Amino acid sequence: MGSGLSVIILAGGKSRRFGRDKAVELVAGRSLLQRAVDAVTPLASEIVVAGSRGVEIPPVETALPLQVVSDVREKAGALGGLYTGLLAARHEETLALACDMPLLNLSLLQYLRSLLTDDWDVVMPVWRREEPLHAFYRRTCIAPIERLLDRGGMRFVEFLPEVRVRYVPRAEIERFDAEGRSFWNVNREEDLQRLLPFLSEGR
Repeated sequence: MGSGLSVIILAGGKSRRFGRDKAVELVAGRSLLQRAVDAVTPLASEIVVAGSRGVEIPPVETALPLQVVSDVREKAGALGGLYTGLLAARHEETLALACDMPLLNLSLLQYLRSLLTDDWDVVMPVWRREEPLHAFYRRTCIAPIERLLDRGGMRFVEFLPEVRVRYVPRAEIERFDAEGRSFWNVNREEDLQRLLPFLSEGR
């Protein structure tokens, strides 16, 4: 399960709502970026950290091959970050994650990856809504994303109709993550405070 997977972590830049770079934010002693790297290490063959141009990416400790890449398309949002990561990825199968979800569930991620058969280009959870930054993508998505970016589009929903998507409904997700904690992210200071009771120095 752990071979042949590039994990793309979108580190972005300064969050308007959070007020500072989320990737460097320390939560129970580790940065949000480091927490994401640690969580996916059992699955990954390499880590690709994609950030906006000019943004300083915090140091990351990992025994895996690590690439830190800057967005190849400026002001293209999260879709541009995914595009950058897919271009850099050394493997056909990738997992794309936002850096601000510190309660990732390895069992759920393993299950989602098991669904990425040759029949699908994307495996995407649907909790309250689609979760494109907690999803698996094949590099076959590069061309349709590029066409969309060339047209000035930046929304995931605009390219997904051009690829084969296996949506994973809430009922399947709940078998591994009953409360959907995997998708809890840090957009505001109060989100961080809500997450703290579920985290510890050793997690």
